[in-house]
Amino acid sequence: MDPEELLYSALDGEDTDRIPTLSLLADPNIINQVLGLKPSPIMKFINSDPGGRYLDRRGPAISRLFDLGMLFLYSQVALMNYRLGFDGILMTYCRFTIRNHRELEDAFGRVFDIVDDGYGNPYMMYREGLIGTPEEWRRWPRPGISRYASAGARLYRIMRLIWGRRIAIVPWVAPGLWENSWQPMGLPRFVAVMRKDPGFVREMVGYFTALSVAAIDAYCRAGARVVGFGDDLAYKAGPMLSPDKLEEFYGAGYRQITATAHRHGSKIFLHCCGNSNDLLEKFVEWGFDGAHAFEPTAENDLAEARRKVGSDLCLIGNIDVTHTLVDATREEVRAEVHRAVLDAAGGGFILAPAHTHSDINVRNVRWMLGAARDSSR
Repeated sequence: MDPEELLYSALDGEDTDRIPTLSLLADPNIINQVLGLKPSPIMKFINSDPGGRYLDRRGPAISRLFDLGMLFLYSQVALMNYRLGFDGILMTYCRFTIRNHRELEDAFGRVFDIVDDGYGNPYMMYREGLIGTPEEWRRWPRPGISRYASAGARLYRIMRLIWGRRIAIVPWVAPGLWENSWQPMGLPRFVAVMRKDPGFVREMVGYFTALSVAAIDAYCRAGARVVGFGDDLAYKAGPMLSPDKLEEFYGAGYRQITATAHRHGSKIFLHCCGNSNDLLEKFVEWGFDGAHAFEPTAENDLAEARRKVGSDLCLIGNIDVTHTLVDATREEVRAEVHRAVLDAAGGGFILAPAHTHSDINVRNVRWMLGAARDSSR
């Protein structure tokens, strides 16, 4: 069974012959550890006077090469994760413009700071939204839906052509409906607008639903059997919006998104950071075949999740990235993997780190994958 079919089978609730593994790991420092590369010289260039002036002046023109940059990045990400031994990686498509040597702006109105990841590599950190009112959102030059979806599918086709059946390239449509709603405005402002003008929120969600549906349709037409959808709906303490409000404003959109994947015979899972315990039944109602990340530090419990949703939802993730994949001992890593496998029993399961960041230790990732092989049924 090739890697993509292995992931598909797990999302279908099957008892696979070995434990599938999925990776979000994409940080430059992790890539450098595996491929034996030195830190990127980009930060030195950005922080130099000539480099800063050049980016301030030529940033928009350079941004036209963004798709090529994404192809280069994901080629390195795929090679790194293939060498580690993962079955699949997530690949997301997005568009950014270089505002100046310190800031990036995405296509939907978010500003990101360009910062050092602690190892000399560039990293982008969300700072704020640029949109203040419904009128400003309506005037924002948002991407054309068909063109944006086609561009993502083109990148996916190239990656799939390069990697074939060696590792599953899983297209990840993100940010999702909720994140794309509030982040361009900022949470306090968006929540106020949600109360005062719910019709506008539905208009906004309608656009992002159409964009997501078009992207998923394009990926599936390009051959994707497994698709990810990213929407961080929770804090570590619980949902950012009540399940009832999520259903009221976003439920119909999520159902359209999952129905699109299922119409092609594909499987789709939801990535949701934070404590998702109160949302698991909603994930099933909305039609998702699986859910990620079940962060241990957000009090997620795989055994409790399995009790709530039975075999209706493939459980993905649950390996801690704050200690286990950073500085834990080999015994601690193996114990966490074995516990996750036992707790998730009774339905589909895919082992995965809860997230990615620059401090993850490749040694610990290898221990995790070795423990997964030892635990395979």
